[in-house]
Amino acid sequence: MSFSVNEVTCLLGGRNVLDKASFRLGDGEKCAIVGENGSGKSTLLKCIAGLLTPDSGEVSYSKGTTIGYLPQESALDSSRTLREELLSVFDEVLSAEAEMRELEHLMGETPHDSKEFEKISHRYDDLHHLVLHRGGYSLESDVGRVSAGLGFTASDLDRPCRQFSGGWQMRILLAKLLLQQPDILLLDEPTNHLDLESILWLEDWVRNSPCDVLMVSHERAFMDNLVERIFELHLGMLWTYRGNYTNYLEEREERYENMRRAYENQQIQKNQIQRFIDKNRADKSRAAQVQSRIKILEKMDDLPLPPSYKTIRFAFPQPERGSKEVVSLVDCDKWYGPRPVLRPFNLNIYRGDRIALVGLNGAGKSTLIKMLAGTEPPSHGKRVVGANTVLEFFSQYQYEDLNPASDVLSSALERAPLDQSANVRDLLGAFLFSGDDVFKKVPILSGGEKTRLRLARMLFSGANILLLDEPTNHLDVASRATLERALSQYEGTIVFVSHDRVFMDRIATKVLEIHNGLIRHYPGNFTDYIRAKQREIADGLIESAPFMISDGRIHFTSSLAASHDERLADAASSKKKSKEEKRREADARNEFNKKKRPLEEEIKKLEQTIHKAEMRISEIDQLLAQPDVYTNASRCAELVSEKKSLQTALEKSLPIWEKKNQDLDRIKSEFNLQI
Repeated sequence: MSFSVNEVTCLLGGRNVLDKASFRLGDGEKCAIVGENGSGKSTLLKCIAGLLTPDSGEVSYSKGTTIGYLPQESALDSSRTLREELLSVFDEVLSAEAEMRELEHLMGETPHDSKEFEKISHRYDDLHHLVLHRGGYSLESDVGRVSAGLGFTASDLDRPCRQFSGGWQMRILLAKLLLQQPDILLLDEPTNHLDLESILWLEDWVRNSPCDVLMVSHERAFMDNLVERIFELHLGMLWTYRGNYTNYLEEREERYENMRRAYENQQIQKNQIQRFIDKNRADKSRAAQVQSRIKILEKMDDLPLPPSYKTIRFAFPQPERGSKEVVSLVDCDKWYGPRPVLRPFNLNIYRGDRIALVGLNGAGKSTLIKMLAGTEPPSHGKRVVGANTVLEFFSQYQYEDLNPASDVLSSALERAPLDQSANVRDLLGAFLFSGDDVFKKVPILSGGEKTRLRLARMLFSGANILLLDEPTNHLDVASRATLERALSQYEGTIVFVSHDRVFMDRIATKVLEIHNGLIRHYPGNFTDYIRAKQREIADGLIESAPFMISDGRIHFTSSLAASHDERLADAASSKKKSKEEKRREADARNEFNKKKRPLEEEIKKLEQTIHKAEMRISEIDQLLAQPDVYTNASRCAELVSEKKSLQTALEKSLPIWEKKNQDLDRIKSEFNLQI
């Protein structure tokens, strides 16, 4: 399948958003549209989807082409459960299956040598081919696989769609599109509401899909790993670049440099001609030459300067120096009801740390950063804030720190000291709030505008530790790059959660992994962390990791959730169990308990050992900070030696603890498969 955009022009508010844009897509190509906010990216997708009629030009498709379109925002008003909503994609197949069951009864009651039987069998054969072609015999497992890949749990399948938040409803719409497998897939910011593992899962799905895919995205790694061409929109004009996003940046800079040189050379030439004209205008002997030069100037078309993009520009004010230990969580854990989210731990954040928190969806990343910020209390233990610590917390939920009754200007003034209030308009201008934009009310701001406003407010805090939960959400690529530069130059402490792999690689110097409630420390950035996990697998310390590097790309590798959803989907459609099945399940349960109990006991003992070691290390750290200890060389050496031994023991115990938990998960998985 293929489609082509032929000289499409769109006028919005008297402005040419698209000016004779043309390109063709086909043969399973994956391409992206880039450009600053308001450049026409979403407008172009809507034209291709048939939701917007261009003022001139046309979009052409091959005969029988199916199109799937994911908008940036949409509400799903459905009383159906998630399972029912996703299966509704296959209404044609489900109707065919129902008709096939009716035909089977008719064929059993109709003489096989009759014309009626021949007619019924032909219809049955047509329906059978339709069901096979649309994958009708794996619908439940497809629903389980796609829903799990996008972060839904097995229990979510039976929840009404209306109970899900806006971000999760966007995931439902995306899941429906993927299950439809259209010929052309149009995605407008598909990763906006996804976490890292869902982004990586979607990335693999798109890569292996036969669909033509055209996307708008701010996710640089996502585009780098998928797209073959980039379409840049600026002032209505469309430019095409071969290769991925990184190639595009390099080629664009080269094109802009050539445009700058051509413009400068033309200006030099025009100035030379103008000087000749001015110098010789009164000389009658050179009148013909002057007239010739004037005609040359009149015929000379002005070459354009390279496009200039509007983007935020700022730097964090350098903070005052605080204590060495900025924030500490001592003997802490976190429970939600009977479920442990974070098992007993000690955590010290030191001055100058740049820490990325990683872990699968629901592992406890946001919970941990809220505990550091003091907005979420630990179930046990205490939070200790160092002397002279000024903390700024950027929550991923916009309305937690923005007053919906305020406008942009008053919201910024709320945070500005009196001696800086006169500069607030200039500061907001640096964050692209100019003119009447500063009087926009908070509720009508877009996601990107809210993020920019919150970043602007942060500049007044004087913080020496920034706690950032998904700070790049809704920011375009250029704004993300500006934020990266500002954080790179910032001399304070940073702890952050992000699903942007480029952002994590450029900012983090340490990674904290949260897995099964335990926190582990890894030096380096996100890619260094992935390589460390691969080394652990190679050394036999762990069996698998959720993220892996292959072919130079980071992949999401966990398939347990998907297989679990498939098993539950199959179980939901199974018949009532027989006595033999019940007996077999009882035997399997007994065998499961025999294997499970000793593992659970070993895990419990290991957790106690780990907890004691971590507690003692924390005590040693506190002792070493006391003057009467660190001035006593022999006592200090003794404590350092003990701490080193404990850390060595911890390094050995933690992988064993993880291995035992993986064995327990495997046994549980085998038991689930048996029943």
